[in-house]
Amino acid sequence: MRIAILGISHWHAAQYVRGLQDVRQEIVAVSDADQDIAAERARDIGCRAYPCAMQLIENEKPDFVFAHAVHADMTRLAERLVDSGTPFVMEKPMGTDWQALDHVAKKARERGVFAGVDLVTRGYRLSRELRRLKQEGRLGRVTYHTHRLLAGDPVRYCNWNVPWVLDPERAGGGPLFNFGPHVIDLALLLVGAPVASVFCRSSDLLHGLDISDFSTVSLSFSNGAVATLEVGYVCPGSRYDRLFSLCTDSAFITTNDFEKGTIMFRDGTELDVARPEALPALNYVEDVLTRFHEGRPPPATIDDMVGVLRIINAAVESARTGHDVKLT
Repeated sequence: MRIAILGISHWHAAQYVRGLQDVRQEIVAVSDADQDIAAERARDIGCRAYPCAMQLIENEKPDFVFAHAVHADMTRLAERLVDSGTPFVMEKPMGTDWQALDHVAKKARERGVFAGVDLVTRGYRLSRELRRLKQEGRLGRVTYHTHRLLAGDPVRYCNWNVPWVLDPERAGGGPLFNFGPHVIDLALLLVGAPVASVFCRSSDLLHGLDISDFSTVSLSFSNGAVATLEVGYVCPGSRYDRLFSLCTDSAFITTNDFEKGTIMFRDGTELDVARPEALPALNYVEDVLTRFHEGRPPPATIDDMVGVLRIINAAVESARTGHDVKLT
């Protein structure tokens, strides 16, 4: 396959370059608005560089695209890729407005374009096991869920040549838009019921930037389940802190490593989930390309991201007003 990577300056793009090289796929071209970075990465890969994503698409006509962009530009880029009939997956959050993204999702469905979003936490070993148990009816009814994902100092984004992450107009505003999609997506998948209301508190107390550096979100579901989700740029340096717990009427698990853990069932049995040998990025690349070859949907669709982004938009509104935002 002839594969292109759009927005090569994005900090996740390097993971997909390694993943594609590991599975021996040809990267024919990369693009980025920063022409120096595009040229440098193209030299490293051994491919062509473009300053414009759609110029690349027109000239190269790649078989498949891994797309990245400034958050505020993502929805428009996704629409142009759908309009061109180019199969792709795009980094989350795919935009900053769920209603605008919903328009693109409908287009993708109508035109039958393979169009996905990189909600990669779905593919982590523990996530796959929990979803399998849910499909088999063994997980039980989720009652309470907590997921905390804390990252390091946001100044690292300036060091990584992506200072736009600290601009609320371009990034959407803080960790909710950056890695918040992962924790929200898993909550929606595992609870499996509509969100009735969203309550959020955000703060910029630690770093004093234009974006928030911490947000805590409470999701109340229509079936009575409650999820408490926390995201933030609060760890020293580039460290991470994660805590995941899930309580159901059949099982319980708590872990700080999303690649492994022990699921404890209320009948006294346990299921140990061991860390896989392959890196998550490699598993994701293989899964995406296999699904594309076999004519199956991507691991996560634009429609999935629409639901997540709707929650994010409601959380921002709740933080602004200090009140719950009702969704149903």
